[in-house]
Amino acid sequence: VNHHNTVPEPDAATQPSIPEDNQLKILSWNIKMFPAPYGWLFKPYKRAANIVQVLKESDGYDIIFFQEAFSGSIRRKIYAKLQNIYPHEVEPDDQTAFYKINSGLWVISRLPITLKNHISFTQFRESDKLASKGAKLFSVKKDKQEFHLIHTHMQADYATRNSDVRTLQYTEIYNQLILPHEKEVIPLILCGDLNISESGKLKKMLEKLKLQNGPLMGTLKHSTIGRSKELMDYILIGENHSKFISIKRRVIDFS
Repeated sequence: VNHHNTVPEPDAATQPSIPEDNQLKILSWNIKMFPAPYGWLFKPYKRAANIVQVLKESDGYDIIFFQEAFSGSIRRKIYAKLQNIYPHEVEPDDQTAFYKINSGLWVISRLPITLKNHISFTQFRESDKLASKGAKLFSVKKDKQEFHLIHTHMQADYATRNSDVRTLQYTEIYNQLILPHEKEVIPLILCGDLNISESGKLKKMLEKLKLQNGPLMGTLKHSTIGRSKELMDYILIGENHSKFISIKRRVIDFS
C-alpha cells in the first residue's frame, strides 16, 4: 500500500487542463526490504519483481521515495529493471555505526535530484536502534521551478507508544532541515512513513513543521494492511504553497 501525490506546478492557471510539464508526481512507498537473513522470511526477490512490474505498468512518477529499502541486493535488482525510466538515484549510504544498517531511505527519479542535507535522529527506541533512521533534504527542478523535498521514516510503535520519540525526531527535522531554508521562496514537500495516525498528534506535528495535509482521493483511506487500518504515510506541503495550483493525494493498493 502506497501513498501517491500529484502536485501541479505554477503558471498553469490559464490552461484548461494542467499539462504534464506542470505536474510533479511523487510516490512514497515503504517496501519492507530487510537485510538477510531476516529479510528472507518475506520473499524479497518475488516482491522485488512485483514492484518492478507495477511501477512499469503505472502512469509513471517524477520521483519515487522508498522507505525500508535496507537490502542492497534488492535495491540493485529493482533498479536494474527501472534505471532506463528513472536514471537518477540516491542510495542510503548513511550507516551511522558498525552495528546498524542504513536508513532505508532510497530515491529514484526521472529528474536530476540533489541531496542537500541529511540528518540522523538522536532519539530512537527498541529495534529502531538498529537502523540509521533520519531524514534527507533534496532539491529538484521541473519546468524551471525548484522544489525542496524531505524524505523520512520516523520511530515505530511496538509494545509501547513512542509518540514522545517522534516528537523529538520531527523537531530535529524542523530545526535542521526546514528552519535554515524558511526564508527561501521554494515550495516544500515532506513525505514518508511518519508512523502517526492520531489526528491530534498529526495536527501538533503539522503546526510545528508548518506543513499542511489534505483530503485523499478515492475510497482507500489507510496505508497499513492487516488488523489495524491506519493512515501512517503522508505527503505534506509547506504552508506557503502559493506555487501550487492544486494538490491531489491518493493511497494506492499495489498488492
